[in-house]
Amino acid sequence: DSYTEHGKVIPVPDVCGMQLGDAAEALRAKNLDFEIVDYKYVKGVDADKVIEQRPAAKANVKNGRKIELTISSSHVPTQIVPNVIDNSSLREAEARLRASGFKLGQSIEIKGEKDWVYSLMLGKDTLRNGKSIPAGSTVVLVIGSGEDKETDEPIIDESWFE
Repeated sequence: DSYTEHGKVIPVPDVCGMQLGDAAEALRAKNLDFEIVDYKYVKGVDADKVIEQRPAAKANVKNGRKIELTISSSHVPTQIVPNVIDNSSLREAEARLRASGFKLGQSIEIKGEKDWVYSLMLGKDTLRNGKSIPAGSTVVLVIGSGEDKETDEPIIDESWFE
């Protein structure tokens, strides 16, 4: 009994929502150690806050036990734009973009082959295949209207972005 300290347990404090430094103090005050096992971006949560802990708060553990912490990150994860620009139809591009986690805004039509994807926009920026942009971004497809194409360059009405 004295070797395993049978019956002697410490309730784990709730450190979720605390800054990492404050959580470390709270755990050390209970004679518990901690380990950062992951960083995750959570929109609206300040960086360096505890967002998950294992074992959970109020669980009984032995003296010196390591508590695993997941900490919030300030880095927005990015996603690569799939190869849809000048390489696919509207339907195919929409499916591939949604599968990659992007949201779709209202498409812009230009003169050109019906439903062919000529470019992709993020705000006022024209994207290229393979570019990394924030995951979950809303992108706009610039597609052909089916009218004859007069030039090689897409014509975009800039007043749409205002």
